[in-house]
Amino acid sequence: MYDWDLYDDQGNRKYLTAEERRSFFDAITPALKDKNKRSKRTFALMLYYTGCRISEGLHVTYKNIDYSRQGVVLRTLKRHTKKKIYRFVPLPKDFLTKLDDVHHVKDIVKKTPEERIWTFGRTTGWSAIKAIMKKADIEGAQATAHGLRHSFVIAHQQIKTPPQLIKQWCGWTSTDMLEVYGRALGAEEREMAGGIWE
Repeated sequence: MYDWDLYDDQGNRKYLTAEERRSFFDAITPALKDKNKRSKRTFALMLYYTGCRISEGLHVTYKNIDYSRQGVVLRTLKRHTKKKIYRFVPLPKDFLTKLDDVHHVKDIVKKTPEERIWTFGRTTGWSAIKAIMKKADIEGAQATAHGLRHSFVIAHQQIKTPPQLIKQWCGWTSTDMLEVYGRALGAEEREMAGGIWE
């Protein structure tokens, strides 16, 4: 059993609801509207679409963007092992196009494939996510990159994505983690409870 929960010590929710997740997405461009912040926008979208950790997103190199399979290969960084572990996560076609438009992935991968796409550090990445949360009027324990990661899992549970796929995309060793997330099915949980209200 895992010793953490989706609520903090004061009972504050640590995940974004479906509505907050949509608000986050809609706030990405307004929050980072300057032309020189396009790289931060694509970084935020990478976290939004893959549920990866900030450190994992920053480790993405040009060769990790796989246009033939239409996704990204992420290095799983939280497992305690000497062996490097990678996972593949699908990406939307329009985001793959945006990555190439902003970062020239297809050209650069031929020259310096090992170069990282996002060259800023964790603090800058964290600040970008916080700026988007603020623009989206999301405050509290959930207004973090990890809150976004939690929402990725919950959103997939709500659309009945197979547990093995969620496990694979999140870089977990088992599906046991899903028991924790199962407590936060939001609208679906309310719909089930409402079955005895009428």
